[in-house]
Amino acid sequence: MSLALPQFLSTRKENAHFSDLRRTVRKNLARLPFAKSVRAANYEVRQKASFDWPLATAAVVLRMNGSAVESASIVMGAVAPVPWVSQEAAQAIANKTIDQQTASAAGAAAVSKARSLSHNNYKVKLAAVAVKRALLVAVGQTVPDLYTAPRGGGT
Repeated sequence: MSLALPQFLSTRKENAHFSDLRRTVRKNLARLPFAKSVRAANYEVRQKASFDWPLATAAVVLRMNGSAVESASIVMGAVAPVPWVSQEAAQAIANKTIDQQTASAAGAAAVSKARSLSHNNYKVKLAAVAVKRALLVAVGQTVPDLYTAPRGGGT
């Protein structure tokens, strides 16, 4: 089911009060179907925990058929002048269950055609890790938190 914008934001008069609009939106949102088979997540790789621009990001939307991926959309950010859609990564996980190995393979596929510039070769690896971790988060698996994970050296 889809709603045209005029149906979604229908009002009784030209200068409707905000509360009328809020009631209309609530009523129409209640009729939107809930897709239980769709999973989505994003993951950002940052240099520090405080406010900072991400070095690489990945956003994934998975349409599941049971535990297998029916179709996927995988987009990387902060690695090109525009968001980069990876059909290769989507094909790498088609009809497969997401686990560590499948997610790693998708990350590798996402950057398989990447060409780094002279000073950003590190971003290729970061983008692969972002794709892998976004996929794992989308299916409910935990990923390491770089800022709270124990670090080597000492107790």
